[in-house]
Amino acid sequence: MNQKIEYQCQEFECLSVLPWVVKFCPFCGARQTTMTLKITVPPVLPKDEPPLKPYILDTRRPERAVKKPSVPLAEPVSDDRLSSFHRDIADHISNAYCDSATFAKLLRHGQNMLGLDARRVHAILSMALERLHAVNEQALLDELDALLHVCTDAEKKLDKKERIDALQTVCKARPGVKKGMDPAIAERFITDFCRRNAVMERSGLWGWKFL
Repeated sequence: MNQKIEYQCQEFECLSVLPWVVKFCPFCGARQTTMTLKITVPPVLPKDEPPLKPYILDTRRPERAVKKPSVPLAEPVSDDRLSSFHRDIADHISNAYCDSATFAKLLRHGQNMLGLDARRVHAILSMALERLHAVNEQALLDELDALLHVCTDAEKKLDKKERIDALQTVCKARPGVKKGMDPAIAERFITDFCRRNAVMERSGLWGWKFL
C-alpha cells in the first residue's frame, strides 16, 4: 500500500496539515522550527510490531531557536480568496522584487480580502514571495535592523567593517533569488538607523562622529 506523507504545523493549537515544508504556517502564522511528518495512509504492520511514531523533522537553526507563544486556533480560508490573493501578489511584483511599500500595501489588501489578522497575512505573503523567487525587501530590512542592533546596542558605535558586513548580508543574492536588497535602500536604512539610535560612525583614523 502506498504511503502519503504530509507535514503538520508544530503549534499544538493549530496542527494544520501542510503539503510541503514551510518556514511559516499559512493558517496560524507561527514560524516552523520543527515539523511533523504525518503518514496519512500507513503501511500494514504485523500484529506483534508496535505502530510507527511520527518522524520529527527539525528545520530550525540552533542559534535562532526560540520558544513561540501559543496562538489561537486558525479559521479556514476560502481557496478561491486565497488563490485570488496569490494572483494579486504576483501582479504587484515587478522584476522579482517586492519593496517594503508594496509589501505593506499587499498586507493591508490581504487583511481586507481574507479577513485575517496581520500576523497570518504576513506569513501567507512572505511564503508567496518565496515561491515566486522574489526579493522580500521588508524581511531583509527587518533582518538588517536586528543585525545593526546586535552590532551597536552595547557601545553605540558602528565601524566601517560592521557597516560593510551588514550591507553584504542583505544585498547578496539568497538561494532561489537572483539578487538581494537594493544597495541604495540598505545604505539609507543604515544611516537612518544610526541617527534614530544615536549611533556614531568612524570618522578618520581614530575619531567617531554622529551623522
